[in-house]
Amino acid sequence: MSGDPAARLAEIRSEIDRIDSELLKLLEERTNFALEAGAAKAALGRPVHDPEREAQLLTRISARGAGALSPEDLRALWELLMAATRRAESQR
Repeated sequence: MSGDPAARLAEIRSEIDRIDSELLKLLEERTNFALEAGAAKAALGRPVHDPEREAQLLTRISARGAGALSPEDLRALWELLMAATRRAESQR
């Protein structure tokens, strides 16, 4: 770790960029599985939207926490993620 604030900021930003790249890969992987789930639901004659499953997921995510992110913020992030995933599932 550097004592120079500008150098430390550059290090921090580099780590954030690395994590963002990993998050994008994980989001792509999650979306691919969600699309597979959508296909499976269609084959079973089930709708894309499963409110019970989503409620369980939101409860689990909110209870786990993520450091400084509040349960409300995590819930909002996952609600946005699930809505985007539902749109992708519906377009198939």
